[in-house]
Amino acid sequence: MGTSSRISYLVLVSFLSLSLAGKSIQYSGISFTSQDIDIKDAFPNSIKLVESLGDTLINHLNDNSTLNANLRTEVSDSFSTTPYSIIVAIDHESIDTQYEDHRKICVNRFRLGMQVIVFSTRDQQVLSISPLTLRSQYQDPSINGICELDKKIELLRFAELSYGIQIPIKNYKNYISLKNTEMIKLIRNKSIESNLFSKKDKIFGMVINKILSTKPENIQNSQFFVGIDDIKLGKLALEQMLGNKEFKKNSLFADSSGDFKKESYKVWAGQQFSKWFSDTFEFPLIPYVKGRALGKDITLKFENRNEAINLRLPSLDYGFVVNIKGFKKVKLDESNLREAFAWAAFSSIEFHNVGIEKLSEISLKHVYTREINKSDSVEDWDNFNYSQNKIMKDYVTNLETLDRKWLKKASNFSSKEFKKHSNIIKKNIRL
Repeated sequence: MGTSSRISYLVLVSFLSLSLAGKSIQYSGISFTSQDIDIKDAFPNSIKLVESLGDTLINHLNDNSTLNANLRTEVSDSFSTTPYSIIVAIDHESIDTQYEDHRKICVNRFRLGMQVIVFSTRDQQVLSISPLTLRSQYQDPSINGICELDKKIELLRFAELSYGIQIPIKNYKNYISLKNTEMIKLIRNKSIESNLFSKKDKIFGMVINKILSTKPENIQNSQFFVGIDDIKLGKLALEQMLGNKEFKKNSLFADSSGDFKKESYKVWAGQQFSKWFSDTFEFPLIPYVKGRALGKDITLKFENRNEAINLRLPSLDYGFVVNIKGFKKVKLDESNLREAFAWAAFSSIEFHNVGIEKLSEISLKHVYTREINKSDSVEDWDNFNYSQNKIMKDYVTNLETLDRKWLKKASNFSSKEFKKHSNIIKKNIRL
């Protein structure tokens, strides 16, 4: 081969290498979202699980590399070698406890939230966020009317939730007698043996599926962004969730002192709306993020590195605003042993050319009905939250294909008005 041929060959190889690199996505590890809060305080259990989860995830991605040839995993914490990076951020862990006096039991709800974030390596701007959450409920005995869980059991249950495995309470003693690392390893191995962690209805399975399905050609690396511009709580809704009206406070979104956290609820609602929209249209929305109040930055901190990265949320071109107006509970029927109730949520959803004008708005409601035994207690906010979530899910589903029966129950809009509303959205965001 002559000198000029060799030079041409090297140029061609270099060009092809750059082209291939331009089409790759760097998997960059597991981190924690932070709002200037020590991650050890915000994530006391997840921080003990993150090393195990990180090893499990990278091993699974490597074993299934053929499912996404564009994904690079060899340098798990580098942001400098590819145009795109993808990161898993643990953004929430909480335990909500309710004491049921008539049964003398404690109802403990464990909630874990993660985000799969794709961002531009060059300027660290977020390109898409896929929020994922899962919750599990347990009934535990109280001690003289006091609900207090052993810290080892808390860790065991978050490990269960993370790895998609259920351990009978009668077998807990076989786990909590071990050191933390040994207990986590045992739960991890049981999950891997049965392949439970990667199931699509488990939170880690959702993470895996999202990473393996993320392709460069689907990433909106442009100056056009659509997302959740705001979640607003009306005066009545806020007073109801604070416990200042006819219902006790919405403790499912409470802080460690038991006070309702408005921002936590707004993040949840925004994430649910974003999930339904992204799943329905395969169009990633930028969800409502608490970081918007902090210079539109998301701080991600790695437990195994003394550094943090600040990802910038893009300015939205078009956005949805969800106005949560209030809630109502009505008794429908009653017998000697049973009662029937309806839990209704009322909202409106606006579509904006952000910072310019509101383009369209629709008012919606959802009514959830259920029969219960008179001897059973019921958590009203479980049912109200379900109704609010259904408003958002059904709205998105009907943007795609209108069900006139749903529209008649949910809104005062005519079919013609709803189609006009839907067309405004689809035309502007290029669906």
